Amino acid sequence: MSGYPLLDAARLRAAFGLLDRALARRRVKADVLLYGGAAMLLAYDADRSTRDADSVFRPDGPVLEAAAEVADELGLGRGWLNQQASVYLPPAATTHERAVFDRPVHDGPNLRVTAMNPRYLLAMKVHASRGDQDVTDIGVLADALGLADATEVLAVAQDVYGDEPLPARSRPAVETALERRGGERGRNGS
Repeated sequence: MSGYPLLDAARLRAAFGLLDRALARRRVKADVLLYGGAAMLLAYDADRSTRDADSVFRPDGPVLEAAAEVADELGLGRGWLNQQASVYLPPAATTHERAVFDRPVHDGPNLRVTAMNPRYLLAMKVHASRGDQDVTDIGVLADALGLADATEVLAVAQDVYGDEPLPARSRPAVETALERRGGERGRNGS
C-alpha cells in the first residue's frame, strides 16, 4: 500500500460514507467490524493515522467490490479495507462478536461499522506490541479503561487471550506506555 495516502479520521469517515453509497447501488446491506488503527481513530479519537482499516466484514464479495470502487474514487490502495489481520483476533471476537465489537462509528442505510471495545483492543495491542504506535495506543486504551499499572493492563490482555501466553515484549511495551502517559499527565497539569 505504499505510495497511497495514509488514512486519518476524516478520510476514513469519507471512505465509509462512500462505501455505504456504493453498497446501496448494489442493494446490499453490510457490516464492518473494525479493530487496529482504524478503530483507534474512529472510536477512541487517537491522534494518529493508519495505512488501512483492519476489519472483518460481510458479505465479503460485495463489500470488496464496493471498497475497490471507493479506493479508485479516493485514490486509496485497493487494500484500504481488508481482513488480512483477522488471524490475530482474540478467540472471543468470533464467539462473542456483539460484546467485542460494541462501538458504533458509522450507521448508514446500507453499512454499519462497529469498532472493537477498548478491553479487547487493548489486549490485541499488548499482544502485538510491535513498536511505538502500539505503545501509544496501549496508553490511550489504558486511559479509556482507567487502568493505572502494568499488572492491571497485562491481566486484561491475559484474560482476553486465555491460555495463549503473552510475548516477552508485552511487559516492556506496557510499562513504556504507562510511563509516557504519566509524563503526558504531568506536562498537561492533570
